Amino acid sequence: MSSTIGVQNIAHTNGTNAMTVASDGATTFTSDPFNSVIETWYYGSSNVVLANSAALSGWNRKTNGLVVNKNGGMSESSAVWTFPSTGVWSVTGQLSFYTTATSAYHGLHMEQTINNSSFSLVKTAYTNSGGANRYSNVVCNHIMNITDTTNQKIKFSLNVESNINVQAGTGNAATQATFIKLCPSV
Repeated sequence: MSSTIGVQNIAHTNGTNAMTVASDGATTFTSDPFNSVIETWYYGSSNVVLANSAALSGWNRKTNGLVVNKNGGMSESSAVWTFPSTGVWSVTGQLSFYTTATSAYHGLHMEQTINNSSFSLVKTAYTNSGGANRYSNVVCNHIMNITDTTNQKIKFSLNVESNINVQAGTGNAATQATFIKLCPSV
């Protein structure tokens, strides 16, 4: 047995409309029920040579091209990222760089804190240069369940055998970070 409820609007008892259902079944919400966030940031404004363990600080929100930024609120201070709201977040870092020396490894670390103080490594991605005077990149993704925006934070840092020239700015080969809120905390 199946049942059908036919409605055009779903509203609070005070009359405030929350959702509309069109004749084709498409729904429109008055406000975003998922409180989704999508943000893309680029590192710095000009390329910079960095050494092992350097924390990546000095990010800018990317707004050129067809980049999506919705319900922004991420903030970075001294390489530490603060989330604007609780939820399950997909965090992606892309390190783009140029190296003048042959190196066995170049890595991007994601470190998290649960007490707004001590950081621990949660994810890493590596590549090698395969020779001198080469461009390369690594991408690292981590899904985080943020339940406390005051104490739970993340930062990006380098783990490299030799200094690298980090590609910065708004170009398509620049180092960048993307934050996407997937759903409420679990």
